Formats: sequence, structure tokens, C-alpha cells
Amino acid sequence: MADEHGPNSCVTCPRRQLTEWRNLELEHLELVNRHKHDRMLKPGEILFNQGDESEGIYCIKEGLVGERRLDAEGHSILVRLSHPGTTVGYQELLSKRPFRNSAEVLQDSHVCFINKSIVQQLIENSPSVGQRFLRRSLKDAQDLEDSFIEVQTIGVKARLLHVLMIFYERYGHLDPEVGHVFDIPVARRDLAALVGAAPETISRTTRQLEEDGLVQFRGVRQAIIPNLDLVFEEIGTDI
Repeated sequence: MADEHGPNSCVTCPRRQLTEWRNLELEHLELVNRHKHDRMLKPGEILFNQGDESEGIYCIKEGLVGERRLDAEGHSILVRLSHPGTTVGYQELLSKRPFRNSAEVLQDSHVCFINKSIVQQLIENSPSVGQRFLRRSLKDAQDLEDSFIEVQTIGVKARLLHVLMIFYERYGHLDPEVGHVFDIPVARRDLAALVGAAPETISRTTRQLEEDGLVQFRGVRQAIIPNLDLVFEEIGTDI
């Protein structure tokens, strides 16, 4: 039995306030805690594959998980990143449909799996959980619509800067010597998929960003923004 108030407990989990479980009563939290399965996963490990039947949901406590989808030609395309505090797989569980995407661990991750029988029990006994999942689903649909409009109306340069700024907010720090340093947690082809552009277009755009003095790239997995104000100005002029 899991330690109901230990460091890996749902009761004391600092990420819970970001999830649909944040206002669960203590007895329901303890139910989740008794039945959840903690997993420490390495990059490349798979949570589920596209087409699998849903057996439950996954809460990301630490790390990074990417959802991929195979296109008609069999290419794997990164469609979503899930950060700590994200619940993965809830839509398929609620809709009782197979997974639309595969979920791959991109960084060392701590993931908690909750079986569908426990989730269904929680929804029945705590209607607010179901309501939060519904609101989350609506927000995800709105975000998808916004992303589609952005691809149609905003240039690649601005879209790439938007994504890089998101990475900076999550993985960056200020180095007084060089500027705002951050890691890029995905490969270049996956970065292209997130931006909605071809990899060769991303290569040209990254060179342009360097020439313009907006971003400096250290290899393919680290970057520096010397001046955030210049980046904000550039994003504003491209929208």
C-alpha cells in the first residue's frame, strides 16, 4: 500500500493543484493514492500506442511526454507536449475510444497511472472531477482552433519565437554573462511539427534569427536570447 502522506502521495503532491484532482476530498485522494502506479521512465519509453484501448489515465508529475501521430504516409508527427501537472489520455477514457496518438517519454519522467475503474468511481462520487475534465476538453479544442488560425495568419518566424519562448519559460534561466539560456527539449524535426512548418523552413528561420541577433543556438538542443525585449517586438510586428 502506498504511503498516503509520504513524498509520493497524491495528498501532498505539489503538482495536484495543476490537475483536475486539485479539489478532491481527502477520502477520494486516498483512494487514488492507494491504487495509482508510480513509474519512473526514461526517454524513448512508451506510455501507450496509437490505436490502443484506454486502460486509464496518466498524470505527469515530473519530466516531459510527447504525443505523436502517424500520418497517412507512416511518418510520426509530434502533435503535443505534456509537462508536469498534465493529465494524459483522459479524452479517450471518457469517450471510450482508442488512443488517437502514441505517448513517448522525452525526458526522464515520473508518471502516475490511474486505472479507468478508479477514474470512473471518482467521477461518479465527485461530479466536479467530470466537470473539470469537460472544461479541460473544451480548452484543448479551443487551443487547437487557435493553433490552426495561427498557422494560417502568423509567419513562421513569429510562430517559432512563440515556441522558443514557451521553452524558455519552462527550461530557461538568466545568465548575466550571455543572456537568457534555455534548453530545447525536442529534436529539430519535432520542433518543426510544433511550429507547423517543414524542417528545412525551420533551418532557414533559425539562421535568420541568428543573423537578426534575436536568438543564438548552441547545437540543436540549447539556445540563448540576448534581449527579450527585441523578441517581444519581433513577435508583435509579425502578428
